[in-house]
Amino acid sequence: MARRYYSSTAVATTLSASANNSTTSITVTALSGFPVSTPWTAIIDPDTASEEVVEVTNVSGTTLTVTRGVDGTSAVSHSAGAVFRHGVSGRDFDEANAHVNTTSGNPHSVTAADVGAVANSLVDAKGDLIAASADNTPARLAVGTNDTLLVAASGEATGLKWAALTASQIPTLDATKVPTQVQNARTDSYTLVLADAGKLIEMGKATAQTLTVPLNSSVAFPTGTKIDVIQTGAGETTIAATGGVTINSEGSKLKLNAQWAGATLIKRASDTWILIGSLKA
Repeated sequence: MARRYYSSTAVATTLSASANNSTTSITVTALSGFPVSTPWTAIIDPDTASEEVVEVTNVSGTTLTVTRGVDGTSAVSHSAGAVFRHGVSGRDFDEANAHVNTTSGNPHSVTAADVGAVANSLVDAKGDLIAASADNTPARLAVGTNDTLLVAASGEATGLKWAALTASQIPTLDATKVPTQVQNARTDSYTLVLADAGKLIEMGKATAQTLTVPLNSSVAFPTGTKIDVIQTGAGETTIAATGGVTINSEGSKLKLNAQWAGATLIKRASDTWILIGSLKA
């Protein structure tokens, strides 16, 4: 069934013109608080012998397009001034109960009787998958044997199958698949920034230069971050810690040994790093 809309603030109104038993367009005097979207339910001449439930399918100003005599009521003529109000009818309650009844009292269970739902019975073993055998047609794909992989297979009913990879299907690395390290070439002293995580910092200056590790409060590298450093220039490179940062290294060495020497910074805690590599005091 189509989704219907409801409002708790609709103010009862009246027909501004009479309506015979066949017209599908009626006009009301106002629509204060009525649902903005359609469809919604309305009742004309409620609590009288002429009571009729209609479904409003379109609204243009105060002119409504309606389906007449819904939910077991009959289309009848109504006079100008007839009461017109938003409400609910028996179907609103019957539809919910029908769902409850089809699920044997378990609101979390789904059976084939639930329109638009996939029945629980479609899967009956651990690892089963729901696939499609055609448009809007769910199907069961039984779990495969251990250590098999799910692959596309146009010849299968679901377009999928479980298979063991052959040697020819195992991917091999080539120049387009090998990960590379991003380089950040510097020509003067430099303080690390968050984007340097995982990069290779190239310190290329002819005179002495410093690579500074900032406080976690200003640059929050994740714990475990690695940053490689290489001295590409003749200028001696010193790894320095901002006040409050600790850099531990073998023998407290914090300088790269020479041009083309390299080292790695590893963050161990909030403001604690390790420096390993070709170092000197």
